[in-house]
Amino acid sequence: MKAPAPAKKSTNTRGKYVKRVHPVSFDEMKRLMRVYGPIKCRRKVKLVGAFTKDTSIKRKFYRWFPDFNERFELTPEGWFLPKFGHEYEMKYREAMRMSDQKVLVKKRCAKRCGPKSFFDTPAMNDSTVSVPL
Repeated sequence: MKAPAPAKKSTNTRGKYVKRVHPVSFDEMKRLMRVYGPIKCRRKVKLVGAFTKDTSIKRKFYRWFPDFNERFELTPEGWFLPKFGHEYEMKYREAMRMSDQKVLVKKRCAKRCGPKSFFDTPAMNDSTVSVPL
């Protein structure tokens, strides 16, 4: 009798590995996040002074800077600066946050209001409601 073949290991990877041209130090990550902020509007506000793990900050950094190597360059002093300048990067991020905020407002409104129309509320169609003349 033959032994059953061992189960194959899953070849699915959680995400594709992105090779980072210049590794960013942890202090530089925090500086860039403080100066430039996120690319999307904030969903949840975290309490100030709450303990955050280093790995969590690193994940957040690469979410906030998805195209970091295309938008930033390393200076001889060891700092990362935007390729197109500070003002351009700030305006770009502000525009991205505003567009994301508009999308978020539409999603929230659709979830709260649903397919019903605003004017089809029971109070508007109820015959017992008196309308002042």
